Amino acid sequence: MTHRTLLRVILSLLLLATAAFARAQQYPPYPPPPYPPPPPQQYPQAPIYRNPQPYPRQPRESHNGSYFSPYAMFSAGHYSGIGVGNGTAPTQSGGMTALGGTFGGYVMYPTHSPIGVGVDARLIVENSANSTTFGNKVLAGLVGFRIDGSGIPFTPVVPYFQFEVGGAGTNNGTSTTRTGSFAYQAQFGADFPLASKQIAARLEYGTGQLTGIGTTNHTLQTFSAGIVFHIR
Repeated sequence: MTHRTLLRVILSLLLLATAAFARAQQYPPYPPPPYPPPPPQQYPQAPIYRNPQPYPRQPRESHNGSYFSPYAMFSAGHYSGIGVGNGTAPTQSGGMTALGGTFGGYVMYPTHSPIGVGVDARLIVENSANSTTFGNKVLAGLVGFRIDGSGIPFTPVVPYFQFEVGGAGTNNGTSTTRTGSFAYQAQFGADFPLASKQIAARLEYGTGQLTGIGTTNHTLQTFSAGIVFHIR
């Protein structure tokens, strides 16, 4: 290849490069899009679990208002002491059993605790022949205070305690008439709610004394079962 030919090739390459560069200058680069690029995808944060606060237990019964609860029970009273019972000597201890009923009612008052507080009043009427000519007679009227567990949550029964004072009369099983005296008694029981909250079955045991009969004290025990209604 001669020098003249080599020079022609170099000139041709320069012309081609110049033409390509001029053609590229005729087409400016594409402008950026008129909208912003989409934000990066955000992934939700995992929830933070904390120890839940314990919810307060709700009492079974509401003590935000007073209500009256009458009741009726079958009761058996066992009366015992010096000179009690047909054929018992005045200086000997004996006893008698009188059958009948106990009728009364109680009122509960508002409290801010699971323990309910109220008052109770009752009449005990027990009179049975018991195979004697005199019969076994007990008649008593008592009134006192009452506490119960009607506000304790998740308990199937409502336990209660009562202490009452009043008067009682009995014939000791040895007379046709009754002799009156001062009386007091403590009662322990439980109410068993039925299908409706307005009604419950009841079992109760009571023990106390009658004073002033023959200058000695005599014991009166009662065993009762019945039903109680709640008027709210």
